[in-house]
Amino acid sequence: METPDHATRPKLVVWAYRCWVISGALLIALGVLAIVLGIFTSGPTLGPVGIGVIIAAVGGAYVLMGSKAFTGDARWRSSLAALTLVVVIMLVIIGFVYPIFAIALLVALVGLVGSLLAFRPDSEAWYTETPQKK
Repeated sequence: METPDHATRPKLVVWAYRCWVISGALLIALGVLAIVLGIFTSGPTLGPVGIGVIIAAVGGAYVLMGSKAFTGDARWRSSLAALTLVVVIMLVIIGFVYPIFAIALLVALVGLVGSLLAFRPDSEAWYTETPQKK
């Protein structure tokens, strides 16, 4: 698959990438914090520690997939959009059991906003354009 021209990248794609990276980095930090707090407060139980591992892994996936989508690969953009939606739904449910993870939900919403920006008409046109052969 050929990538679109990077010189014509819309600002919405740049902002989508920034949202994905910020959300990913904050999710990694919150996941690590949940792991550390879970170990020190209740021992290595499966609840908060396991959720912290999942949140940190998802944050890493946001950053990696966002970097691939930023290069113009529409497949990574679509996969990341699906991931952000699933993570937001997952954190809504987890937020009812462990209210402290509502903070992670707010951070995941930033990633969802990035996915919405990546599907705006200007961004969509850039992702679907066929590059000119030189």
